[in-house]
Amino acid sequence: MERGWTQQELSEISGVPQPTISQIEQGNRKYPTHRNIQKIAKALGVDIKELDDEMDCENY
Repeated sequence: MERGWTQQELSEISGVPQPTISQIEQGNRKYPTHRNIQKIAKALGVDIKELDDEMDCENY
């Protein structure tokens, strides 16, 4: 998903902390929470399934 946003902009729009977004993007956060993926999907205007399919998520 490319929107041309910075991590900080995505953080502000989604409510997910910027360091968390950075870790997810770099693959350093192996199991992002379902809740964070939900927030990011909503901010990007995509179905959560699109992001869930690309990542392993912990359901909490």
